[in-house]
Amino acid sequence: MMKNWNFEKMKKWDGGNLRLKETVYYGRRNLWMILLKTCMVILVASLSSVSFAQSYPGSFARIGLNAKGMALGNSISAMTEGNVYTYYNPALASFQENGSIAASVALMSLSRQLNVLTYTQGLRPAAGLSLGVINATVSNIDGRNSDGVHTSNLSTSENLVFLSFANQFTPGLSVGLSLKLYYYDLYSGITSTSFGFDLGGVYQVTQNLSVALVATDLGESYHWDSSSLYGTSGSTFTSQFPHIFKVGAAYNLPLFKSSITAEYDIGPSGLSGLRAGLQYAPFNMLALRAGLATANESYVGTKIWPSFGFGARIAFLGFTPELNYAYTSEPFTPYGIQTLTLILGF
Repeated sequence: MMKNWNFEKMKKWDGGNLRLKETVYYGRRNLWMILLKTCMVILVASLSSVSFAQSYPGSFARIGLNAKGMALGNSISAMTEGNVYTYYNPALASFQENGSIAASVALMSLSRQLNVLTYTQGLRPAAGLSLGVINATVSNIDGRNSDGVHTSNLSTSENLVFLSFANQFTPGLSVGLSLKLYYYDLYSGITSTSFGFDLGGVYQVTQNLSVALVATDLGESYHWDSSSLYGTSGSTFTSQFPHIFKVGAAYNLPLFKSSITAEYDIGPSGLSGLRAGLQYAPFNMLALRAGLATANESYVGTKIWPSFGFGARIAFLGFTPELNYAYTSEPFTPYGIQTLTLILGF
């Protein structure tokens, strides 16, 4: 009905020049559809973020690496005991005593999933390295054409490959570097790749106290070109990764079989905030964990997101398998994130 109404008005206004007017009409209509599709793509991409700052690129890599870290509020940039995770701080690699392989899967709402595989190895006398792959997907996206008719189910994926190395230049003082490669497959023919790095340091003040400094996502950006999808109506633009600086600490309480972790993140609005965690190990084979993360958002103030979990391990035949679980709350979703991590130490 709308198309016929416009066609009749064109006929009265322009007499015999109907074809030109109809071309202009449909050209504007296609332009609005392009703008609508672009907004939908941006909305879908923003849903992958766990924080208020959903428009920042690389948000999937800030959700968390494994169940242990997520249960402790992702506050373990200075935690040097047990199996270490250089995702939080590359300088931790030199505190890994032996080798370990870890596989994680995070089950999330809104058809999202996060998969992680890492290998960490201590290198004597005072170094260590870690290699990891992080994969995030959003599936079952309802694809429709300009008439609103369903065409297919779409999906997106974002990936990160990192290599970390650290060395203790003096006993207890470690400095590390992580090289990071991002690859984002947003839509058919629309992809982007980015290369950058993290820098970190850890200092063991005492046997039970350690402090850390970390700078993340340095030199990284996504470069987008939509001309392959929209032709001459496409455009190019660049999305800069946010730089986040972390100040962390970890303190062991052997008398109480506990560890306390804390970290403060300094970054753009929505990415700054305090993180903290508490681990209690009543037995050598069991650890109970709880944590929280805060987000300082310019428009809504400070929000708190709790988390909890546990870890269980046993040694046999020269291996030490460990199973960790975490539940992490997040905004704008019907339920939180459930993460399982299986670690094989050797």
